[in-house]
Amino acid sequence: MRYNVLLKLTAFLFAGVLLNSCEESEWGNGGLELDTDVQIKSFTVDGVEGEINQDENSISVYLPKDTEVNALSPQVEIAEGATITPSAGETTDFSSSEQSPVVFRVENGNLFSEYNVTVQSINAKITSFTIGERQGVIDHEARTINLTVPFGTDLTQLEPDLEYTDGAVISPAAGESLDFSSTVIYTLTFMEETFEYSVTVEEGEEVIPDLVIYNGEDVVPSWWTVGSAGDIASKFENPQVDGINATSYCASIWRNPQDDPWTGGGLGGLDVDPSKYVRFSLMVLKEVAGDVQMEIQGEGAGNQYLKVNYTAENVGKWQQLEFTLPEGHGLTKITTILVAPQIDDTKNDPDFFGHRMYWDQLVALPAGE
Repeated sequence: MRYNVLLKLTAFLFAGVLLNSCEESEWGNGGLELDTDVQIKSFTVDGVEGEINQDENSISVYLPKDTEVNALSPQVEIAEGATITPSAGETTDFSSSEQSPVVFRVENGNLFSEYNVTVQSINAKITSFTIGERQGVIDHEARTINLTVPFGTDLTQLEPDLEYTDGAVISPAAGESLDFSSTVIYTLTFMEETFEYSVTVEEGEEVIPDLVIYNGEDVVPSWWTVGSAGDIASKFENPQVDGINATSYCASIWRNPQDDPWTGGGLGGLDVDPSKYVRFSLMVLKEVAGDVQMEIQGEGAGNQYLKVNYTAENVGKWQQLEFTLPEGHGLTKITTILVAPQIDDTKNDPDFFGHRMYWDQLVALPAGE
């Protein structure tokens, strides 16, 4: 269990002086208490007891499937005399806690502790469904999977490869040969709850789904800083929740006035097929109009530098930008995508003191659309 002393070092040293100079002072009477209890003893939501890990200062609560978690009132037990923020019973939004846990802070005397709390409804998903080279299009809302196979394929004997929630049990089993001439139902069993996906396989041209690379919610790889920009965050509160981008979180980076033109943020470790994906959609919000540069790196060819203008009329608002690889780009695999929030537009502007840029919803789009 990790505890934190509220007093800074300077205050602690000052207390030492008081101890030596004023025997009857508050400090001399034991004002600095270092043995108070700042543990959360129990954490209950809708009658479900959370699992508390005192070593990691974390709490996990799993509610029955389809439970709404955006307005819940936890019941919390702490030591007598301690206080907790948010307060016990206070209505709290846990809808994004799986990616960004809600922090509960317990204070008692001179000590405090903080717990990262995740509350989610039990859920299990099929995350990938492929037959041969073809990939199924998964709709998690409707719990449907649609896949096309080459013309002439025997639909009565197909062996799909599946990926699904770790710890779940699936039936029929992954890799089992099945007759897909009619709809097949797959059932996932997880934490005593069941989830069904309807799978439809047809002969036809390949349907390539959009590929979400980053969305700030459930697909959140870590952006890393490129150049001298600072304060990059992969999960930053959306500063402008609206109809264009209604999600709760986004990525953010601070751009200094004299940063190099290519300064920004990057995502590495990607495996994107440029024969299928040549267009990239990105939500951008900036405080200054100007070009946004996307640099795409990979195998088979040199780096590709793509620029799209973030317009003055959209300053302070989300704008969806689309970047397209040029014909004959030569890439055989995309491994890295870099985004630079401002190129040369403000380089010599004496009134420009830097600005923060936000981006979200980086999606690779099929080449044929």
